[in-house]
Amino acid sequence: MTLAKKLLGKKLVHEIEGARISGIIVECEAYMGVIDKAAHVYGGRRTERVEVMYGECGYAYVYFIYGLYYCFNVVAAEVETPQAVLVR
Repeated sequence: MTLAKKLLGKKLVHEIEGARISGIIVECEAYMGVIDKAAHVYGGRRTERVEVMYGECGYAYVYFIYGLYYCFNVVAAEVETPQAVLVR
């Protein structure tokens, strides 16, 4: 939850092919890991897709939903504690 609060209002920047694009983070959702029924790792679920959430904090957890959108999350806790923040 602390990371989600810290990310609000920050600028996210990406450089590609010499161009820089950026946006301000206006909304976040914190997912509290295996105890959070909305988290992909609820109940200790561990699949290839969510494996990055069990790793080091700061890594990106990105997944495709509804056949249309990519969701970007930041892994937010220590190794083997799968918590993340969804950035909007």
